[in-house]
Order: sequence, then C-alpha cells, then structure tokens
Amino acid sequence: MTQDRTLQDLAIAAKRAYQTVEDMVHHVVREGIVSGLYRPGERLPQDGIAKIMGVSRIPVRAALRRLEAEGFVDFVAHRGATVRSLSAKDISEIYDLRALLETYALRSAASQITSEDLDAFEILAKKLDNTSDPDEWVELRQRFYERLYEIADRPRTAELIAKLRADVGRYWLMQRVTEGHEGQSHAIIVEALRTGRPYDAEIWLQEHLSDVSKELQRRIATGSDES
Repeated sequence: MTQDRTLQDLAIAAKRAYQTVEDMVHHVVREGIVSGLYRPGERLPQDGIAKIMGVSRIPVRAALRRLEAEGFVDFVAHRGATVRSLSAKDISEIYDLRALLETYALRSAASQITSEDLDAFEILAKKLDNTSDPDEWVELRQRFYERLYEIADRPRTAELIAKLRADVGRYWLMQRVTEGHEGQSHAIIVEALRTGRPYDAEIWLQEHLSDVSKELQRRIATGSDES
C-alpha cells in the first residue's frame, strides 16, 4: 500500500535522527498526522504501525499516549487510537490564539531585526511567493516564520505557535487551503519591517489568518473533504 511505503520512508529517515525507539515512533506518526497521511477520525492501528516500522507494540502505544497529551490523538472505546478531529469552533479558537501570539512575536522581532536579516527574508519571501510546488511552499514557509520568531527571542511563544500550527496543519494541507495570499504576500511583511511599519505587517498577518480560519470553518461545517 502507498500509505505503508510512505510510513516506512518516514521511519527510515527518523531512525537516523532519534536515539530511542519511542521518540522515533512519536516523530513518524506525528509527521503522518500533520502531513495528512492519516486523516482526522482515522484509526491508528498499533499492530499495523509496529509491523510497518519494525518495532514492538510497546513503544507504539507509548508514542500514541504522548500524541494524545499533545492533542493529536484520541483513544476511543472499542476503536483504540484515532486522529483527533477539530470542529469549526476549535478552528476559530486556534486561529484567534494564533493571531494574538504571532502578532506579538512579529512585534518583538521588529525591534531586533537587522538589515542583513531583512535581505535574507526578502530572498526567502520571493522564493516562497513564486513557488508552485506545495511541498516546497510548506518548507519555505516554515523556514520564514521560524526564523522570524527566532529573532523575536520569545522561545515559549514560538513553542506555543508551533503547537497551534501543528493542530491545524493537517487540515489545511488536506483541504488545499494555503496560509498565504496570492502574489507578493510575504514580501509585504518584509517591506513593512524594512520601512519601519511593523503595524502594517501585523494587520496583514491578522487578516490572512482570519481568512484561512473562516475558510477552514466553512469547509468543516459543510463537510467538505477535498484531498
């Protein structure tokens, strides 16, 4: 099965990066959920995962319990572990929180960013806005915001943002909803910071997070399930 091969690919890559089997399984299953390999509400069979990854059921169960604590997995009676589903109300709350945290992080970065940083962001923004490859777009976008919030020097805020993004990431990946606008969207942030107008960058960020939130809520409420 394609799903088996994909999970095996994730496992092979992870085995080189993680010291414990449980950490490796946790990483692989989490990536499978965030990337849309496992869909909301889909069962996560412990025996099947263990067989594909070539491990015992013990680290698989431990990893799934960690994912439950992180909000990715639910344990359901008579079904075992399933990928947690989000309601439209959940999506609304997550994006409201993201807007608060990400504008705060952006404001913090604006007071510390250098011209060299902005030059690097400009190059990255052009690549990000011009790419037509979905996988490359996701990777570049992650690099853009992780670096921006690293400059903000607010590690707890960055950790919370990453968690909230992960909560909804599998939804907008599967639904083909992108967290960006057409055209020079990310260049707007760079230009606003370069010209000393961080408030304009915050407004753009708030608006586009609101747009994505509304679209995801609409699709979930209407049962849209494009993939």
